[in-house]
Amino acid sequence: MRKYIIIMSVLGLVEISLALYLTLWRESFWGYVQARDMHGFITYLGIFTVVALVLCVVTASSSYTRTLAAIVWRESLNSRAVLYKNKNVENVNQRIESDCREYPALVLNIGFGIIQSFVYVIVFSTALIYYFNAYYLLFITIYAILATIIAKKVANPLIALNYKSQQVEATYRNALTAINFSNCVSVMLGVARKTKHLQYFQSLYSQIGIIIPLIIIAPAYFAAKMTFGGLMQANSTMGTIVDSLSFGVNSFDSINRLLSCRRRLKEINVL
Repeated sequence: MRKYIIIMSVLGLVEISLALYLTLWRESFWGYVQARDMHGFITYLGIFTVVALVLCVVTASSSYTRTLAAIVWRESLNSRAVLYKNKNVENVNQRIESDCREYPALVLNIGFGIIQSFVYVIVFSTALIYYFNAYYLLFITIYAILATIIAKKVANPLIALNYKSQQVEATYRNALTAINFSNCVSVMLGVARKTKHLQYFQSLYSQIGIIIPLIIIAPAYFAAKMTFGGLMQANSTMGTIVDSLSFGVNSFDSINRLLSCRRRLKEINVL
């Protein structure tokens, strides 16, 4: 397990470095476009192609490594579950199969997502302050924090609903009756409604997040205090920071699933 964590950490740092380079690349690239310099345009387009391809390989490799780590962790959880499972829990075998499979993947994806987002914020915030203005960072940070607080309130009911969904589904598997099925449908509708509310807010936040950086930096550009290449670089840097700060907003569904899954595993003495 340790070797997979090391590999994921290295790949994560490489991914962040490449993403930062592409952000800084934008100013020169769009500068050549604005100057109508064909040689510089073609050169930087070629550089982008190579870096983007490497970034794709690194991202895919990181995802594959997380999958391997989740499989190893699942083997460990499954062995413990078989030895110490609470047989008094309804449909315990199904819980072991489902939750021991889902829990490692959720922990790894959310855990490394949080760490990676934190590093992205630190690196790109430093670049934003160095190349542009610290006030830009303040505005987008406030926006992301307020959105995270709102999203938490919207998503919070899903924790109990996800847990309840597992319970009623297990009951229905044990006894295929009309009443048990009706309970499943009722809970499913509740999950669907709360998920719809969360997705509404996530979509709204995402769309506003696209234009927020442009609104913030537009005055400097139209006042001729910033080149077009600088505008594109600042927009890309701020966009990356907003995306990283948005990890919580965009991941509440997975976080709720993780909390529900953890609660079920504790009930069968696996955690």
